[in-house]
Amino acid sequence: MRILALPIQDDLLEVHNSMWTGEEKVYFNGNLASSGHSLFGRSHYFTVDATDGQGVDKFRVEIGMAWWGAITVDVFKNDRCLLASHRTPVTRVDPRTLPNTESKPYHIRREGNTTELDEEFFV
Repeated sequence: MRILALPIQDDLLEVHNSMWTGEEKVYFNGNLASSGHSLFGRSHYFTVDATDGQGVDKFRVEIGMAWWGAITVDVFKNDRCLLASHRTPVTRVDPRTLPNTESKPYHIRREGNTTELDEEFFV
């Protein structure tokens, strides 16, 4: 049964899992990239030619099981997290944006990498 379909730019990564047989399969653009059997999850590794034609992209798909029985999936491309479950400690929360702090949030411009105070953040 397909438990995940994740578009990655022009590509599609799919994860199939059977809780009854323990069979796991990872497909990339419809091609079988990795498979195996596990009752509580395992890591799947595969490489794909880079989209720019220079080198390869390394993928890691970690399938696991939460304590309440739900299946979890984490996806990494070149060690960068693309999809995180509750098991993966990945966050982009800046402590300055949390309520009850004395710090002010900043706006970061993509062009020029300049940072300025964002006075309208909490408005």
